[in-house]
Amino acid sequence: MDKFIDRELSALEFNARVLAEATDPSNPLFERLKFIGIVSGNMDEFFMVRVASLKAEDAEYAAVQQKARQLLEERNEYFLKTMVPELAAAGFVRLQPESCNPAQLEFLGQFFHKEVLPVLTPIAISDDRPLPDLNSLRLHFVAGLKEPKHKGPPKYAVVEIPAKLFPRMIFLPTEKWHPFILIEDLIASFAAELFPGFEIIEKGVMRLTRGAELTFDEEKDEDFMRVMTEALRERREADIVRLEVSAKEPWAQFLAKKLAIAEEDVVLNPSWIDLKTISQLAFQPGFDALKRPLWEPRAVPEFERADDVWTLLKEKNVLVFHPYHSFDAVVRFLETAADDPDVLAIKQTFYRTDTDSPAIRALERAAENGKRVTALVELKARFDEENNIEGARRLAKAGASVLYGVAGLKTHAKVCLVARREPDGIRRYLHLSTGNYNSKTARIYSDIGYFTADEDIANDISAFFNMITGYSQPLPWAKIEVAPYGLRRRLLRMIRREALRASPERPGHIRAKMNSLADPDLIEALYQASNAGVKIELNVRGICRLRPGVPRLSENIRVVSIVDQFLEHSRIFYFANGGEEEMYLSSADWMPRNLDRRLELLFPVEQAGNQQELKEVLDLYFRDNTKAWVLQPDGSWERIEAGKAKKVRAQEALCERAKSAEESALKALPNELKPQKPRPAEKS
Repeated sequence: MDKFIDRELSALEFNARVLAEATDPSNPLFERLKFIGIVSGNMDEFFMVRVASLKAEDAEYAAVQQKARQLLEERNEYFLKTMVPELAAAGFVRLQPESCNPAQLEFLGQFFHKEVLPVLTPIAISDDRPLPDLNSLRLHFVAGLKEPKHKGPPKYAVVEIPAKLFPRMIFLPTEKWHPFILIEDLIASFAAELFPGFEIIEKGVMRLTRGAELTFDEEKDEDFMRVMTEALRERREADIVRLEVSAKEPWAQFLAKKLAIAEEDVVLNPSWIDLKTISQLAFQPGFDALKRPLWEPRAVPEFERADDVWTLLKEKNVLVFHPYHSFDAVVRFLETAADDPDVLAIKQTFYRTDTDSPAIRALERAAENGKRVTALVELKARFDEENNIEGARRLAKAGASVLYGVAGLKTHAKVCLVARREPDGIRRYLHLSTGNYNSKTARIYSDIGYFTADEDIANDISAFFNMITGYSQPLPWAKIEVAPYGLRRRLLRMIRREALRASPERPGHIRAKMNSLADPDLIEALYQASNAGVKIELNVRGICRLRPGVPRLSENIRVVSIVDQFLEHSRIFYFANGGEEEMYLSSADWMPRNLDRRLELLFPVEQAGNQQELKEVLDLYFRDNTKAWVLQPDGSWERIEAGKAKKVRAQEALCERAKSAEESALKALPNELKPQKPRPAEKS
C-alpha cells in the first residue's frame, strides 16, 4: 500500500461526503438541494482545474475520470429519482410548453418575444467555417436544421443562453403551486423563430468545460492589471476538458468532432444539465418549511461592550469566530480606522473580495480622508479575478497605493495593520485571519479572526508588509512565520520537537485543523511522530493524502472531517510541547502550493483565555458524532455514528455558544444602549 493517498481521488472523496449531505433525509429539502449545487460547482471546478492539469501533463487519469463520472451519476440519479418527486410534492413542477394551459402559454409567448428573443444569437457551426469561441460553463441550445428540398446532411447551429440576463427557472402564473419552465425548454419551444426557412430536425442542450489555469509572465510587464485582464480573456479560449450533452444524437457527435473532444470526455446528462443553477431555487425567499432555519451571526461580546475599539485592543486580544460571530466587528475596526483623525496609515491584504465590499469601502474612505492606505490585492485568486480587479481600481481611484504582490507568488495571507498616533507614540493594531475580507462568505465559511495590539506581532507584520512591498529580505521573525520562506521548516520543527519530547509519561499531542493535507514532508514528519508515540488528531475538511491507522506507520493518527451547514475553512494548530502548550492560527493549509508558492502567515495565540477558547473549539470538532466522518487506511471515509452516546454537532454547539455570549453581553449593557428589538433566537 502506498504511503500517500492519491490527491485527486481524495478530492473526489470530499465531494462524495458533500453529496452524502445532499442525500441525507434528515436535512430539509432545500438544504439538500443547496448541497446538490455545491457538489455540482465543486465538480465543475474539479474538471476545470484538476482534470485539465492531468490532461496537460499527459498523466494517467482513467481512475480519476471513472470516479468523477460515478459521482456525477450518483448525483443525477438521486436528483431525478428522489429530489424531483419531492420538489413536485412541494409544488415545484417542471412543465414542458405543451403541458401549459392557455394563460401560461400566453405568458410564455410574451416573455419570449419581449425579453428573450431580442438577445439571442444563433451561431452556425459547419466544416467550412472557423470554430466560434463558445463560453465555458454556459448552456447552449443546439439545433439540427434541414433546408426544404435539400438532400445534404443537416446543418447545425448553437444559441448561447444568456445566464446573467434570465433566470434558469421561469415561474408560471398560478395561485396554488409553483410550476416553472426551464429557459432552455422555452427556447426550444420557439426555436423555429430563430431559423426561418429551415426545418428543425434535432434539438438538444450542451455545456462545455474549459481549463481554468491562467498563464502569464509576471516579470516582463509592469502593467499587471492589464496582463491579468488579457489572461482572463485567454481563459475563454482554453482547451475543452468536458462536453455535457442532453442526448447522444448526431448533433452531439458532430459537435464533439468539430470541437476535437475525445469520446471519453463527452458526458451524457439527459435531463437537467447544470444543477448548480437549479439549486438557486433553495435561496428563494419564503418556503421556510423546506429550509434549515437561517442562522443570524451574533455580535462579538467584547465589541458589543466596548465604547472604544482601541482601548479594548490595548487591554486584550479578541478572537472572532465566523459565521457564529458577525463580520460587523471587522467592519467596525476598519471604519473606525478610516474615520479616526489619529489613524495615520492602514495596510491590508485582499485575496477574495465581495462585490461592493464594506472592507473596500472603508479603505476608500480612509484614503479620501487623507490616510496613507496601502492595499495588496491578489489578482490571481482563481475565479475572483474580476472582483479583485474592480476593487483594486476603486482603491486606486480613491488615492490608495495598490500593489499586486510578489512575482511568482500568490498573496494568500489575510492581515490588516492600523498605525495610530497616541500620546506615548505610534501604536499599531492588527486584525489577522484564517479567512478572507469578504462579508458574504463570512456568513457561510467557518473562519477565525484575531484582533491584537501585541507589539512583537506588530513589528513582524510591519516587516512583512515592507518585505512584500519593497526590497527587504525576510528576517528572523519574533513570533509569526511566513511562507514560502520558513513556514514549512517551522512546522516540521514543531512536529519533530513533539516527537523528541514524547515519553511514556507525557506522550505528546498534536491537534491540527485545516482544509487540506497533501505535503509529503509534513506527512512523513507526522508518521515519524506517530511512531514516537505522539497522539495526533487531524481535522481535514477536504484533501488528505495521509493514511491513518496503518500498523508501524500511523497507528497513533486519527483523521476526521466535518461537512455541515457552513464550509469549514479555519486553520488551527495545537502542540502540547511537553506541557508548554502552543496554539497557532494560519492562512495556510499543509499543501505544497501553500508552503512553496504562496505568501502565507502563521501567528501564535498566546493569551491563556484565547488559548482556552481555541482548545474548546477544537474539542468540539473532534467530538462531533453527527456531521463527522473518519478516514480509513484505504482512503475511504466512514460516517461517525453517535449510537447511544449523546449527540454532538460542532457547528450547532458553536451557534448556541455565540448566541449565549451575545445574550450575556446585551444583559450587561445599560438599558439605553440595548437594541430596541432583540435579534430572533434562531438555531443552526
